[in-house]
Amino acid sequence: MNRPRILVTEALGPKGLEYLRLHADVEAHDLLPPPELPRMMGDYDAVIIRSAHRLTRELLEGHPRLKVVARAGAGFDNVDLKAATELGIAVINAPGANAIAAAEHTFGLLLAVMRNIVAGDAHVRNGGWDRAAFLGRELYQKRLGIIGLGRVGRQVARIAHGFRMQVSAYDPYLSSDIFKAHEVCEYPDLGELIEQSDILTIHTPKTGPHLDEKLLRRLPPDAVVLNAARGGLVDESALAQLLREGRVHGAGVDVFVTEPPALDSPLLHAPHVVTTPHLGGSTHEAMVEVGMMTARGVLEALANQTPANLVNVPIPDLPGQHLAALDHAVRVLGRIFSQLSEKISHPLLLELGGTLNASLIPWLRQAVLAAFLHDRVDERVNTVNALMVAARQGLTLLVKEAFNDGEPELSLRLEGQPDTEVAVSLRNGQLMLKELAGIPVDLPWPDRALVTRHHDAPGVVGRVGSLVGQYAINIGQLHLGRRQVGQEALMILTLDTEPPAELLQDLRKLPDMKAVYAFSIR
Repeated sequence: MNRPRILVTEALGPKGLEYLRLHADVEAHDLLPPPELPRMMGDYDAVIIRSAHRLTRELLEGHPRLKVVARAGAGFDNVDLKAATELGIAVINAPGANAIAAAEHTFGLLLAVMRNIVAGDAHVRNGGWDRAAFLGRELYQKRLGIIGLGRVGRQVARIAHGFRMQVSAYDPYLSSDIFKAHEVCEYPDLGELIEQSDILTIHTPKTGPHLDEKLLRRLPPDAVVLNAARGGLVDESALAQLLREGRVHGAGVDVFVTEPPALDSPLLHAPHVVTTPHLGGSTHEAMVEVGMMTARGVLEALANQTPANLVNVPIPDLPGQHLAALDHAVRVLGRIFSQLSEKISHPLLLELGGTLNASLIPWLRQAVLAAFLHDRVDERVNTVNALMVAARQGLTLLVKEAFNDGEPELSLRLEGQPDTEVAVSLRNGQLMLKELAGIPVDLPWPDRALVTRHHDAPGVVGRVGSLVGQYAINIGQLHLGRRQVGQEALMILTLDTEPPAELLQDLRKLPDMKAVYAFSIR
């Protein structure tokens, strides 16, 4: 099998590159000149960028080989996500890889502002020693307000507890359980959080709330504002004005609307502001983790697996091994059902049971459709674009919930036709086949399986076994199932090697044989 080709347009870090090169042919640049990227796009299975390049619709279109694009960082604003999704291109990023770095930098800015560290350093270097002029403020018992309790926001809360601060947060997308788990007071109203924050820090993507002058004026007197997330989340002119008025005590700013900021930027001339050149995620440790997380996600996506850092699919928040096991179960379920069901005359019905939960449904719907359509359409189809491809095919998937305390179960059938059902479960992480064509079975899913559907008559099993032996193929296990005596039955054989097409043809010619299938889904 040919190794995938991957283009890395900016420095990724030696560990990430080393990991990529174990599995792919990699062309890596410290900084590929942006004008050179368009002519190279069509020659690679994956392209990894950082901040210097933009992957627009025009760049993404017309490259059938391109399967994955990645932004080696937390954001993905420089990737046209809508275009990538329509084209079936997986988009990978590295969320949380630099969360600790960004949180620590936030506190670096905060301490610099509260204790006048930058101004004090300059004062000493200029021969001064006026300690009274640089009287600082403590973090102890200060009220910290966090906008966005995601990966970075949670790390900020963790550090704040070490300073014994009072920590509150606003994040309308999280359940109350998340706030409780991180010992953070929940504020459902942004304005109320601002009014109760001696120190306000924001950690959201660009789609987060915009702190304009009206909101900033709701801060308590002498508050401190921090932005180490995204430029534009805080109105720079309004913040500068409040600093000049003395309404806000100080600010720590790592990101700007325009980077680098113009020399006449209002924040650069406002009092009590500490600035840094977008250093939030810039640590050696974060760079290593960003590179490794990006590399792992790209290689998993190229292998048709579901990486946890896939952006344009609603990936559930599951431990890695649980996500991988469920992803495998979905692929097996969808592709087996697709082969068993030649004509689709009814909507598909996906039933979820056991300890699965409703939060998985958006991802599972797309993943099942992708697996079902994998061998049925000529165009590229994967979890990224499965909903759009299914709509073009006129295919409908319904979902039924039957959650309980049992092992996770998934079944797929044509609505109203129980004889078409295929069901699988996860038993202690092992994929189990529970039902095939409506016939109950209970066996671990093998790497290779030969399945026959036949009339339940004497001699069928022996004839199948003899014919398989004639092709010098060893049978590992054999499982039989049937609805009733003398009606339709099935046989599942696990094989040590792939069955050739000639064997399948000869099996189909046997008396009482209705259908023969070969499955090799890993």
